[in-house]
Amino acid sequence: MRRAFWYVLRVFVRTRDCRVTVPALLFDPEFLVFDFVPDQGLTKFLVASEEILDQSPFIDIRFEPLAQAQFWVSTADLLALESRRDVPRPGPAFIFHHAFVCSTLLARCLGRSNAFFSLKEPWILRRLADVKRARSDAAPGPAWRELLCAYVNLLCRNFRTGRVPLIKATNVANNLLEDLLQFMPGQRVLYLYSDLESFLISVLRKSDDTKQKMPALAQSFLQDGNFVQRVPHLGKPAQMTPLQASAAVWLVSLYNLQRIASRHSRAALRTLDARDFMRDPPGTIAHVSRFFGHEPDTAEIERMTDRAVLEANAKDPPQPYSPGQRRIDMDATASRHRRELADMRDWIEPLAAELGVLDDLRALHLAA
Repeated sequence: MRRAFWYVLRVFVRTRDCRVTVPALLFDPEFLVFDFVPDQGLTKFLVASEEILDQSPFIDIRFEPLAQAQFWVSTADLLALESRRDVPRPGPAFIFHHAFVCSTLLARCLGRSNAFFSLKEPWILRRLADVKRARSDAAPGPAWRELLCAYVNLLCRNFRTGRVPLIKATNVANNLLEDLLQFMPGQRVLYLYSDLESFLISVLRKSDDTKQKMPALAQSFLQDGNFVQRVPHLGKPAQMTPLQASAAVWLVSLYNLQRIASRHSRAALRTLDARDFMRDPPGTIAHVSRFFGHEPDTAEIERMTDRAVLEANAKDPPQPYSPGQRRIDMDATASRHRRELADMRDWIEPLAAELGVLDDLRALHLAA
């Protein structure tokens, strides 16, 4: 290990703010594997306290300015070190979702327990997802497996403030779900989803900038499976309105999940309807916590569903936003866009029924 240690140190972009050692690189909870550049063979780390990691709504590119230091390391050397480590890591749990389903709030609630440490939308998973789509013609091979597993494992540190690393992926990284089930079997994965109308209402409440991104998001998701072959008339989201593209995002997301679940029927993969979470936060949190391997007591459930968490904007915690206010806002949006929403339901729900996606999701439901 000593020779590898000095070799790796030579390829660091040095920083005056921290001292990098191999044990710290592999295990220190305040070293976050953040990004990589495949063509240059480099991996980027950020240095940030557990407190900042815990409090941040996201640890994507918006998190980078909060880090106290950053450095790059040779990816090949990093993978070699990871492959030779003999210190066990805590096993992770995962939350995947198709967007706008209160996944950030769920991760924040679970993070209030000492049993979990929530890592919300790590940028490294987004980068892996982008690289996989860019190389869509290439079947996943040993090199991809090594890279994916190493980066996921490097996210799993022995956090002082929690036992289980809870990794909430961004929806753009949903194309990694099958790889995780295949390459890291036994991991517990929860997929959070909503009904079509709730999803569309959430989109309608977003900024114009977010709405305009929906066709591009749909185009990305259409690259992840054979949906276009099954439903060719939905294959050109660039020609759709933002609301039509949003409906396509909802359907293709659940279709891809259905296909993955059917190929990995023995996986510890469960689904959760966001409406159940909103209707009964304490009961849902208890179910999810048990699924992820922790039996919460009454005090923990109360702490995880405290008003300070539930009645704050999950993406901007200082701003108040209660479930009651959310229902009022959702109802008001539904009333203003009643006709548009009805048109989208008439267009998409028959396809969803034909493909059987909702039936399959219910069969995997956590509360079933």
